[in-house]
Amino acid sequence: MPATNLHTAWSRLFARALRASGIEDVVLSPGSRSTPLALAFAAEPELRVTTIVDERSAAFFALGQARASGRPSVVVCTSGTAGAHYLPAIIEASLAHVPLVVVTADRPWELQDAAAPQTIDQTKLFGGHVRLSTELGLPDAEAIPAVARIAARCASVARYPVPGPVHVDVRFRKPLEPVAVGEREPWQDAMDLHMERGAPRVMLPHPAVSDEAVERLVSLARAAKRGLLVVGPASSTRFADSGVAKRFRTALARFARATGYPIFAEAPSQARFGAETHGLVAGSFDALLRAGEPVLRAPDLLVEILSPPTSGAYAALAASSTPRVVLAEHGLPDPHGTASDFLIGDPIALLERAADGLTATRPEPSRAFADEVLALDAVAERLAGDAASDGLTEAAIPRMVVEALPDDGVLVMGNSLPVRDIDAFGGLSSRSLRVLHQRGASGIDGLVAGAAGARSVVSERAPVVLLLGDVSAQHDLGSIASLAAVTGPLVVVIVQNGGGRIFEELPIARDRGLDRELRELFVTEPDPSKKGLFESVARGFGVAYVAAHDRKTFARELATALTAPRATILEAMVSPTDGKARRARHVAQVREALSSKEPAR
Repeated sequence: MPATNLHTAWSRLFARALRASGIEDVVLSPGSRSTPLALAFAAEPELRVTTIVDERSAAFFALGQARASGRPSVVVCTSGTAGAHYLPAIIEASLAHVPLVVVTADRPWELQDAAAPQTIDQTKLFGGHVRLSTELGLPDAEAIPAVARIAARCASVARYPVPGPVHVDVRFRKPLEPVAVGEREPWQDAMDLHMERGAPRVMLPHPAVSDEAVERLVSLARAAKRGLLVVGPASSTRFADSGVAKRFRTALARFARATGYPIFAEAPSQARFGAETHGLVAGSFDALLRAGEPVLRAPDLLVEILSPPTSGAYAALAASSTPRVVLAEHGLPDPHGTASDFLIGDPIALLERAADGLTATRPEPSRAFADEVLALDAVAERLAGDAASDGLTEAAIPRMVVEALPDDGVLVMGNSLPVRDIDAFGGLSSRSLRVLHQRGASGIDGLVAGAAGARSVVSERAPVVLLLGDVSAQHDLGSIASLAAVTGPLVVVIVQNGGGRIFEELPIARDRGLDRELRELFVTEPDPSKKGLFESVARGFGVAYVAAHDRKTFARELATALTAPRATILEAMVSPTDGKARRARHVAQVREALSSKEPAR
C-alpha cells in the first residue's frame, strides 16, 4: 500500500468539525493506534487538550468538565481494552444526562478475530449506555464529505433530545504518523474544500412546555392548601450555568409565593443556596421528617421537581397516598411508583407559566402552612448549627465549607455521607453557590477526577471544593495525578473517619453478632500500616497536602487553600464513632424541641 497522509488529514477534519460543533475540551490518554487523533486534536488551536494516562480517570475528568460547563467534552483513547475503562463514567453520564463524545481508536477489520494485539470487538462497546454508537470508518477519499457530518451528529446527539454520551469508533491502518509523500495526493483538493467549509451548523430545538401541563399544575395547586415543593438534584448540565440556576430559583420562588407552599430543597438542587429562594427554603426538612413532625405527615400535595431527592425520610412520604406530581426534563423519574402526574419539559418555564396562571386567577394565597413549616425549620436549623459548633466533626465540616465558599464558588459533593451531612448540617445561604453532584448512578467512583475536570473549565476566580469520604478518596487514588493538571483553587476535603461509616446505618449494623463482618466486609476500616496514605500519594504526584486534627487548623488551612493557585488535599481527621451518634442525637433533639413547639429564636 503506498504511503499516504490521508489518516492525518482525515483526523484533522474530524477534530476541526467537532470544534465547529461547539466542542472546546478534549481529554486524551496516550496510545499508538490513536496517534492520528492525538496529533489532530493537538494541532487544533481552539481546542484545550488535557493528557491523562489512566483512561478511567480521563473519562471522569471529561465528565466533570461537561457537568460544569454544560458542553460536551471529548475523551479519546487507543484500541483494545483502553475504552473499556470508560464504562463507569459513561454510565454516570447517561443517567445524569451529561453530554460526552467518546472516541475510541480501533484496528482495521482484517485484524479482527486474528489474535492481533490490542484488538477487541469495539463495535457498540458501551451497549445501551450511549445515545449513539457509530463508526467513522477507515479513512477513505470517497467518504471525506461524511466526516464533518458525522462529527456534527455526534456533538448534537450528545445534547439532544436527551443529553448523554455518544460513541464513535475510528479505525486506522498503519502508517499512523505523517509520512513524506513527495507530491500532492489526489484527495487533497476535496479535503481542503471540506476543511474550509467546516461542519454543518445544527440548530437544536428547546423542549417546550405544553399548555396541558401548565393547566394541570395550576389546577392541582388551586385545590391544595398544604402543598410541599420538593426539589431534588439538578442533574441537567443546564443548571450548572449560574444564569440558568438563578432563573430557576427565581421561578421556583415565584411559584412558592403564588401557592403559599414551602420549599424543601436539597443541596444539589441549585435552589438551596441563593438570594432568590432565601427565606422560602426549609433546609432541615429531612430532620423534620425523621423527627416525625405531625404538620408534615399529611400534606395534600407533593410537587417534586427535577430528580428524586436523596433524603431517605422523604422516600417514605413519597411512597404514601399523598398526591404527587413530578416536574422533570426527561423520562419518568419515580422510583417509588406513586406519582399521579408527570409534567415533562423545561421546569423553569413550567413554574413561570404556572405562577402567572395562579396569580392571575386567585387571590393572595394563605401563608399559614408555609410559615408554620418554616418556623419549625428555624428550630431545627438552630439545632443543626449547635451540632456543628463544637470541634472538628462530620457535622462541622460541611457547615464550615459552605460558610467559607464565596458567591459563585463551586461545591462538589461526594455520595454516601457527605451529601447527607451537607443537607443536615450545612445550613442555608443567600450566596449563589454552584453545586455539582454525581447523582446519576450515585456512585463513589471518579470523584477526584471529576472535580479536577470541573476545576479546569470554571473561572479561576471561583474556588472549587470537593467534599468526600476517605473510602471514596481511596477508590480514586489514581486520579490524584489529575489534580496536578489544573490551575486555580481546588480543595479536596477528605473526611477521614476510618472507613465507610454509612454502612453503620444499614440493618446489618444492628446485629451485634455480625460486628466483625460489618467492620471487615463493609466499613473496611483502614489498616494502621496505611496511615498517611493520602499524604504519600499526594506528595508522590506533586500535589499539596495538609492534615487537620482540630477545628482551628481546618478553618485556617481551608481559607489558605481557597486562595491557592493550585489543588490542595485537606484531610480532616474526625472521630470514627462521633458521626453516627451525632446524627441520631440531632434528630432526637429536633423531635424533643418540636414536641414542645418551641418558637424559633
